[in-house]
Amino acid sequence: MIDALLAGLERAAEAEIAKVGVEARAQAAALTAQTEQRIAHRRQAALGQRESEGRAALERTLAGARHAAREHALQARANLLDRFFAALQETLPALAATSEYRAALAQDVARTVAFAGEQKAVVQCAPALTAHLRRLVNTNGRLRVKADPRIAAGFKVRAEDGGLEVDGTFEGRALRLRPRLALEALAALGAVK
Repeated sequence: MIDALLAGLERAAEAEIAKVGVEARAQAAALTAQTEQRIAHRRQAALGQRESEGRAALERTLAGARHAAREHALQARANLLDRFFAALQETLPALAATSEYRAALAQDVARTVAFAGEQKAVVQCAPALTAHLRRLVNTNGRLRVKADPRIAAGFKVRAEDGGLEVDGTFEGRALRLRPRLALEALAALGAVK
């Protein structure tokens, strides 16, 4: 009977051991699964972080490249416009020598001299226009015509007291019209839409 009792206890112990072993293996499997899941989440988070950092670095690089390209394009446009206005500057004396300009000059001078009113004034002009302007301007002792070699084309009317200056030079007009001329030149070249 003791043998039977011992055998029964042994079987119960073995069953308990088997049950505990099954539970331990199940807990170990669950723990392993949880650990693998945490590792997978961490790996995914790390990959996501690296991917995000990589995208941000790529965006910074692309933005820098776009900025450099825009800067290069703007510099090229500025150089083009500088050459355009330098070429324009060289043509101004020839424009002042045209019969169309000479025909319109009398009205242009009269309108500009009117700003001086009764003040004594000097009409400064390109040397090539001096004789022509002296014939056009009634000096009456209040207006003088004076050649100015710094003026390539056109003229200025300046009050002798310095209180008034009306710039009718081609250089001055081109400078005042430069923004509009630049847009028109770039549009004609297809550089601006």
